[in-house]
Amino acid sequence: MRLLKGKENILIFLAENDGFAHEVRITTSMLAKQLGISQQTTSRLLIQLDKEGYITRRIARKETYVKLTEKGLNELIDLHVRLKSIFEHPVKITLEGKVFSGLGEGAYYISLPGYYNQIKEKLGFEPFLGTLNIRLSSNTAIEERMLLEKVADILIEGFKDEKRSYGGAKCIKAIFNDKDECAILFIERTHHDASVVEVVAPYNLREKYGLKDGDKVKLTVNLQPVLLFSNLLSASNV
Repeated sequence: MRLLKGKENILIFLAENDGFAHEVRITTSMLAKQLGISQQTTSRLLIQLDKEGYITRRIARKETYVKLTEKGLNELIDLHVRLKSIFEHPVKITLEGKVFSGLGEGAYYISLPGYYNQIKEKLGFEPFLGTLNIRLSSNTAIEERMLLEKVADILIEGFKDEKRSYGGAKCIKAIFNDKDECAILFIERTHHDASVVEVVAPYNLREKYGLKDGDKVKLTVNLQPVLLFSNLLSASNV
């Protein structure tokens, strides 16, 4: 999708001010300030839009009155349809990798009430006491894993008990091997690098699929673009 041009921004401004229903009184200096362009450029664009039939322009007593034509409104409708198709089309991200054995810490940590109860409540299932470790098989998968970590919106909060404090995590729901619900964990305190993902599920995935170290598996995440873009913006502003 190309960046909006000055002409399109003027049409949008007019629509925002009900310019499809009645004339909008403007000055080129005011419109230039709104659009962040020069007054000369604004004047030139208004003349072009008038000549091309997207607006009507009337000058009376040194004031300019502008209204969208049917052609201008149709241009905005077309832009709306294009944007709507982008924001309503799910983004599918697939991570592929190989199973490997970890240090066995997953079972211990998930069994802690501070984690277990949050996972059960926020993910909607009772987790198996353990995680499945997957080493990603390509640089592309690692980049996509890092993207998912940025947009993951299910928070598992850290907590303290009488022994120590425990870090938090983020999760995002996924589908394991096109069949089973699960979630990818992005753990705040971990000895794994970005090439590894840990997966929590309602059951023992190793046992259910008869998995051995080195077996290939995949995780699929379907994201609504609005969620993806808004979370990316939020992450970039942190």
